[in-house]
Amino acid sequence: MTGQASNHRAAWLPQNGFAARIASARQLQSFNDLSSFAINFDVLRSVKPDIQMIGSKGSTLCLWETRSSSGFISKPRVDSDMMTVRFIANGHITYRNHAGRTRGTPKHATLVGFEEVGEIQASQAFNAINGTITFEALAAANAALTGGQHGVPSFEPIADVSTPGMIALFHMMRQVQRRGQASDRGGDIAFPLIQEILSYQLLSVWPKRARVAPAPATDASASRLGIALEFIEANLSRPMTLSLIATAAGLSVRSLQSQFRQRMGQTAIAFITERRLARTHEDLTSAFDPEITIAEIARRWGFVHMSDFGQRYRRAYGRTPSEARRDAGPRD
Repeated sequence: MTGQASNHRAAWLPQNGFAARIASARQLQSFNDLSSFAINFDVLRSVKPDIQMIGSKGSTLCLWETRSSSGFISKPRVDSDMMTVRFIANGHITYRNHAGRTRGTPKHATLVGFEEVGEIQASQAFNAINGTITFEALAAANAALTGGQHGVPSFEPIADVSTPGMIALFHMMRQVQRRGQASDRGGDIAFPLIQEILSYQLLSVWPKRARVAPAPATDASASRLGIALEFIEANLSRPMTLSLIATAAGLSVRSLQSQFRQRMGQTAIAFITERRLARTHEDLTSAFDPEITIAEIARRWGFVHMSDFGQRYRRAYGRTPSEARRDAGPRD
């Protein structure tokens, strides 16, 4: 292994929009010496390294894509309570420790804690979507989702990627990875909510070694849902998460989701998106300021990708945002 493993959290630093390419032994050494990542890389001595990574890294969650024609060997370089989930598109990956090994393939995704890893080896022609999340963040999400259940469930190390839940988790990971890479998260008010949903999906669909007893059912009244609706309406222009909404209403996240499905006929996410779209529509049609662009109005209400926003707007209002603004015309 190139470089010395260092047990300090300084090696894990938030980093919006990173891209790394290792194509020589010197670059490999420099990466290990200078990088803010939680692992050190190496390759077989007879192989020229070719490793590419692109993604984004926050204080609790890192999502990235890895491509490597050479394959690689890596080891954790920090003492940290984190878990890594990988969906392998091509090749395979093997985790080794004192207890044996875990193997990930295009048919089987992996979820492994850092403390369980001695060495990781990826094959040649390797490609994967990866996510690392702290135990602390996952435990907080689990408590919010279940209404107070402490800790993190005991997960199986591998999972069949063909189930509907796992397919949805993979697509969500890829969407969040691309969104985090493409946008300035500081100005993306929807990003915290999307990141939270990813945590809930992981907790809900990944197979567990031991079934966790379900939290007692909560008979939430219509008034609690009303409080949730008022909270959403008052915070549409701010970053918002389901756990914040649930706390304001005195519900668990799971109960909140159940109440929305039963009483509103839609998910909480769909409702928030619908209300933010309505606010955008109001701004586009009730006043006209040529100094404010359609993109600025859309971003104000959480829409950072204009093609997606345009499609949603047209489905909801039967015309494009520019047509709606043109028809509204300048107002005194």
